[in-house]
Amino acid sequence: MSAETPRMMIREASGQQTWKEHQLPDLRSLTRELRALAPELVAPAATVDDAVECIATQFGFTGGVTSVDVTTPVGAVRILRDSLPHIVEKRADARERYVGYALDTLTGPFEVWKVLYTNDDYRLAFIGAYEAKNQMLVVVTVKDGLLLWNFMHSDARSMNKHRHGELLFRRYEIESKEKGQL
Repeated sequence: MSAETPRMMIREASGQQTWKEHQLPDLRSLTRELRALAPELVAPAATVDDAVECIATQFGFTGGVTSVDVTTPVGAVRILRDSLPHIVEKRADARERYVGYALDTLTGPFEVWKVLYTNDDYRLAFIGAYEAKNQMLVVVTVKDGLLLWNFMHSDARSMNKHRHGELLFRRYEIESKEKGQL
């Protein structure tokens, strides 16, 4: 068994409540009022190093700064410059194009979910819902504070799969079926 095997076996715990059990709206059919305007995409970088520099600049890294804090509705999220290569290493995805979505999702998420993992740790799933084909997932680890782990774009159907755990925040109200009011 390699040193990588235990880490690779860690995954989201099963049996967590989903958006359906919370009776929340489906991302595929959100009204326009619930969606944010899509940030502009940046040009894809040619190399991992260029991609890292692209997102470092967008996140506000200047000079020798090694970390940046971003204020979110659930607390400050620290971004470490050393963790940026992990985000953009899969060059086919060119995730740096979506750095504007990631920042917008951190500062004004549609929802934030606390997701339990099989090792009893938690991560936060920041969901961004946009007037665009792609939506945004920003994953934040919860250890000694909040730390950016990754971000990725996908369509609304795929993004629904990330809406489970404990709902910590939502930027919208839902209509009460009992009272017929917001």
